[in-house]
Amino acid sequence: MQGTRRSWFTVALTLGTTLALGGAGFAQSPTLPPQSITLTDARMIMDGAIAYAKEKNLRLGVAVLDATGEMVAGEHTDGAPGRNIMFAQGKAYASVMYRATTSSLAELYKTRPDRYFGIMNMYGSKVYLVDGGVPLAVDGKLVGAVGVAGTPGQDEECARAGIAAWEKARSARK
Repeated sequence: MQGTRRSWFTVALTLGTTLALGGAGFAQSPTLPPQSITLTDARMIMDGAIAYAKEKNLRLGVAVLDATGEMVAGEHTDGAPGRNIMFAQGKAYASVMYRATTSSLAELYKTRPDRYFGIMNMYGSKVYLVDGGVPLAVDGKLVGAVGVAGTPGQDEECARAGIAAWEKARSARK
């Protein structure tokens, strides 16, 4: 009797787990919400930022995150250290979590140190609060963020150039 109960329990648990995960369909590729950043979008943003950087002879890393803070893509230019992608990811993460540019978040150090240190204590090594992180929106809805790291004072310009290239491509597709 004990063995029978256990086997029925195992079957019920397995069936419940399978149904909770979407049954046989959970192995299929997920359908993205209509307002998500795709890899193609991320590529356009990164290409635009990198093209702008090359015009200015800058070396940088770029990261694009979705609205949940998950990395969609990251890349660095020739000659830039790979760690710049990590810095860019920290900027993008802060930007998407707070729906603000990291340059404005960095100003909190002067105007609201309690908030600045609160963010640093909450997210620790996941955020990098210097210029270069910019939220991404489509039709007023947050869809992600881009972060650029490489040249202080010019990172946000590069991020905005990437966003401009993406927006131009999006409008051409409509």
